[in-house]
Amino acid sequence: MNLSERHPENIVVCIDTSRSMYRADYTPNRLVCSINAMKKLISERFAQDASSAFAIVNFSNKPKKLMDFTNDKNLLFEVIDDLDISGKSALGEALGLSIKLIISELRKIAAKMPRILVISDGNFTTTSIDPLKMARLAQGINVKIDTFRLGELSPLNILKRMSDLTGGNYYYNNDAQSLLQAAHDLAGSNIKTYGDGTTLVIKNPAFLRKIAADLLRVQDLTKDQEQRLLQIRGLGDYKKCSICFSDVNPYTKSSFYVSGRYCPHCQTPYHIHCLSSWANSQKDRKMIQAGSVRCPHCFYLLKIPTEVSQVQKLTSLSRPRIKAKKEPKTPELSHVELVKFSDLDSDDMFKSCPVCNFIFEEGQDLLRCDNCKSLFHETHFNDLTESRCKNCGVKLHKF
Repeated sequence: MNLSERHPENIVVCIDTSRSMYRADYTPNRLVCSINAMKKLISERFAQDASSAFAIVNFSNKPKKLMDFTNDKNLLFEVIDDLDISGKSALGEALGLSIKLIISELRKIAAKMPRILVISDGNFTTTSIDPLKMARLAQGINVKIDTFRLGELSPLNILKRMSDLTGGNYYYNNDAQSLLQAAHDLAGSNIKTYGDGTTLVIKNPAFLRKIAADLLRVQDLTKDQEQRLLQIRGLGDYKKCSICFSDVNPYTKSSFYVSGRYCPHCQTPYHIHCLSSWANSQKDRKMIQAGSVRCPHCFYLLKIPTEVSQVQKLTSLSRPRIKAKKEPKTPELSHVELVKFSDLDSDDMFKSCPVCNFIFEEGQDLLRCDNCKSLFHETHFNDLTESRCKNCGVKLHKF
């Protein structure tokens, strides 16, 4: 199949490494079978679509990011082979960490379609974050949660509920072979369908704002970031706004240190008021509702401080509305004035009669429409339809 017929995806594999994964009801145990399934999934997906990427999160007492998104199969396999079993199962926290990894990618303009794959027996620590709460957050930003369920079924079946809520796939695997089959099915599941969009759309402005990144203040820059800015922009201009090209805020007259911020992705400097005004000029209704904007330099999704957007809204509302000037109504009736050719000025002298289209000559008597100042030969006045001016349409009458 052509690669253009598949959606490249960012998949977070979130694997349970708690003590219950050591059980030998799957030969030799649940964790080893899960590792084999992960390797099959990664190998087959890369064979069909090398543009997809995987990140690895494991969870026991607490979650841990083992690998950020990459399409390096060997590196992923090294991480997977080092998985070890210990502790309890913090499933909710693991989902939270997985969503955090995905959000950092969603802020980018060309983000791939996101997925989370949870491999677990479904047991989780009751004192941890509610997994369904995290699933609802994933649903809000259009992240599907697929689940590979191991072990005996339970009435709660939290994994199926998570998949159903987010529109993901739920696989119940009662042996090592069915687990491998689930990996095979998921590996080839990113096929485009007719009418399927290729861009990720977050419909709810509240969730759009939730994933937007906070701008950095001057004092938030690390020494490495500050030095990098000095190298790129010269020794003095890393505290100048890239929109107004000044260190002084044109709206508040404050220094850059007070109202200046940096994009956390590319470190481009902006006044927060300049960035907010630029965002409003783009007329993207969803972005404006979310109080968010994409960095004009790198297109990273940024959050405009609430106090700035609120002040601009209040300022806009407080401005006096300029009433549109009413166009004067065209009168229904107007009269004509008798004019001698000798009384015409130089401009009117070279005009022509709207009825016969001939210019006016010495000795002719003329009529002028009082409404639009058009001139007619007096002899052609009676040729006007219903005595209406040929130019403005007003009904004319002789005084």
